[in-house]
Amino acid sequence: MRVPAAICLVLLVSATGCMPSRKLPAGALDEYWYLHADTWPQARRESLQLAGRTLPTRWVFRQEPSLIWSTVSMVRAIDALKVGTDDFEMAVSPTHAEMLARVLAQFRGTLEGLRDIAEPDEPRSPRRWASAVAGALVSTEEVVRLAVERERPGASKGRDEALGWSAGPVIQMLAAYLDERTGGDLLAGMGGVEVGRLREVLTQVILRLGFAAAGKRDPPGLRTSVAAALREAKDPGSARRKLLTMLTEQLASAPPAGPDRRLPALLGTVFAVAPRMLEVLEGFARQWDRMDSLAVELRRHRGRPVVSVTVKVQPGKQLRLTRLHLLQPEVVFRGGTRITVQTTDLGETVVLFEPLRDGKVEIRFDGIAYVLVRLLALPLASGALREVRVSAAPGPTGRLTNVAVLMEAGGDRTDPRRILAFQDVRCGRIVREPFRVRRITQRTEQIFNYLTPTRRYTYRRVKVAGE
Repeated sequence: MRVPAAICLVLLVSATGCMPSRKLPAGALDEYWYLHADTWPQARRESLQLAGRTLPTRWVFRQEPSLIWSTVSMVRAIDALKVGTDDFEMAVSPTHAEMLARVLAQFRGTLEGLRDIAEPDEPRSPRRWASAVAGALVSTEEVVRLAVERERPGASKGRDEALGWSAGPVIQMLAAYLDERTGGDLLAGMGGVEVGRLREVLTQVILRLGFAAAGKRDPPGLRTSVAAALREAKDPGSARRKLLTMLTEQLASAPPAGPDRRLPALLGTVFAVAPRMLEVLEGFARQWDRMDSLAVELRRHRGRPVVSVTVKVQPGKQLRLTRLHLLQPEVVFRGGTRITVQTTDLGETVVLFEPLRDGKVEIRFDGIAYVLVRLLALPLASGALREVRVSAAPGPTGRLTNVAVLMEAGGDRTDPRRILAFQDVRCGRIVREPFRVRRITQRTEQIFNYLTPTRRYTYRRVKVAGE
């Protein structure tokens, strides 16, 4: 937990006293507690093809203490990736993982910057839109040069060159997953050779999402021109002015988005899911010396993608994730765990946690802030994490986001079930202007619920624009 958030929570609890609660009738928790069936055993592995080239559907990263052997493994793995393969396996040293974390953090910042392009707080002129997209492209080029510096003519052959190689396949894996979610629309039009080049892949992603946010389709040939300008620039920042002119001119003549507008829908997925995925991977990379291996595999079940992430922590060690959102407690991994990410018929994203042998994933409410919360507000209990459910329901003037965390409290032998539920409701109005339609948020309501077998604790916060 971040310190300012902890202080705010403690002050809130101190001021309000105990959180309002009501008694639950016997068996009432059964209405809310249910675990989804794991579709992974029934999911089928399929070959992923793009522009006649086979993309991996299974990625395995193993810890290798030796920097030399890790570098050799990366070179071989990347060469196999360029040819095309269903399986990708690479040994990563803790030193490489340190650079990987830096690159992933920078790329995460790029995606979060795109959020402002898609959902600006105020209207943007074409020039300001172009400036924002150009900034994202420059930031992406900095990531590319860290990850694949050896592909740039005249590049130095220093130590950092090899250290960034591990980031390239990870980012390509994320791009392939997002392309799968759009039915191949995100990377459509790319050739087999281009799919193997990180610069071309990321340039296409930024342009396609940027133009989709403006209600346009990126013009044919623009990606090639932009990638060339970035590649030829002495440093990424020097290409900004050229990109700005190019994007401003192309926006005016760009064709409107077609009737099948999957990319605008993808924008919400990218900004809600991708930065968090990168932050989780970054958390694993920063603690790579404790890891044994990390495997990611993509399958399909009834036409929907299913992702499995198998985390194996070294014996006697544990891995902690602490900063995915403002008030998140610690998530602690021990041993082996298979995490399955799947979707339901109702559009929910479900994350299941399956222990392997002696593995365990726990949510821990540790620290002075949570001690005070337990004393003054509600009986938060640490325990085993079983399932996380996320759903979002957009509407013409608002959006509802719901997150539910199902866990089992340690030490409670009678009924260990606990549920944390958070809802965020945003209501607004549609503003129609001569050349655009936009939505303004007028009211935000956040509701937090904590359910035990006997009581339900509720906290509600309402914020109205202008107050």
